[in-house]
Amino acid sequence: MGESMTAILGIDPGPTQCGLVMLYLGRITDVTICSVAEALDAISCGYDRGEFCVAIERVQSCGQAGASLLSTSEVVGRLQQRALDSGHETILLYRRAILAALDITGRGNRDAIVRQRLIEMFGGSKEMAVGTRKDPGPLYGVHGHAWQALAVAVTAQMVRQQRLGKTS
Repeated sequence: MGESMTAILGIDPGPTQCGLVMLYLGRITDVTICSVAEALDAISCGYDRGEFCVAIERVQSCGQAGASLLSTSEVVGRLQQRALDSGHETILLYRRAILAALDITGRGNRDAIVRQRLIEMFGGSKEMAVGTRKDPGPLYGVHGHAWQALAVAVTAQMVRQQRLGKTS
């Protein structure tokens, strides 16, 4: 895979639905909440960006694993295999690595903190980052699982830059 690749597909997997965000040159070009089957199709043939990196949030059990966690783990494996079979660079990221990359510590509603951190990164305030229908910001349209998918993509971008020795 070429190290100059600039597109990253961030995926927040779930047992039945996934959040997908395509980050291209640091800008969001697509936001989707879709079924697992649609996410698999998106990996193999759903984007016209040519080469892109697929970044997937990896599940981690903190004690006993329930049926939902196990199903999500199976989905992660299917997504990873599809990405590898399609020739995409693939990065698996644990939630704790995503939180660390976004400099999120402590307790509380971490999904809300992730959302707030992304808003800060993409515009500073909700008004600037998300915007309105008449005046959309760079995060306009990001909702639900797509916030976590964006966090995955942003973290993967940071990981790739560190691998290349870039700090910007």
